[in-house]
Amino acid sequence: MSPRSSAPNPAALHRAAREPQPVNPLLLAAVVAVVLGVATVGVSWLTSPGLLLATLATVGAVAVLTQRLVQSQKPHHWETKLLDVDAERGSDSRVATLRHQVELAAKGSPEGQQRLHALLTELTADRLRDRHGLEPDDPEGRALLGPDLTAYLAGPPRGRLTTDDLHRHVQKLEELS
Repeated sequence: MSPRSSAPNPAALHRAAREPQPVNPLLLAAVVAVVLGVATVGVSWLTSPGLLLATLATVGAVAVLTQRLVQSQKPHHWETKLLDVDAERGSDSRVATLRHQVELAAKGSPEGQQRLHALLTELTADRLRDRHGLEPDDPEGRALLGPDLTAYLAGPPRGRLTTDDLHRHVQKLEELS
């Protein structure tokens, strides 16, 4: 008998219930074909192939941009539970989002710098509260953070954060545990 239980993991079942179900590609293609057929017959100016392609390209571009805008506005929830060991690399959207923010900041993007600064500020405040019961602006909290991290968090990001600085800041946060 194997040491693993054959009972389903409740956390995995809960996670599976939250994940959106994949769309059947055949059904999606049929719906798109019907909508395009009705639009082509019902709207006289869509009978021109050039206008039809331009309309489809515009609708596709708007859909992609809307999806990206919605994704960027959603808050990310960081669970502390262990994920499945067999999870594929890149399957956790939170890590992919974090990696993307760090890459943007490393390239010098002002938006990336701002997002990374906000993330480090939030992580620092949470770590100090959870581990030490302190706020980042308390004298004891500033002493624990050290002068470099305190100076970085004190105001809006000033200039490009180097990977060495980011590494030092993250190590300092890890030392707070």
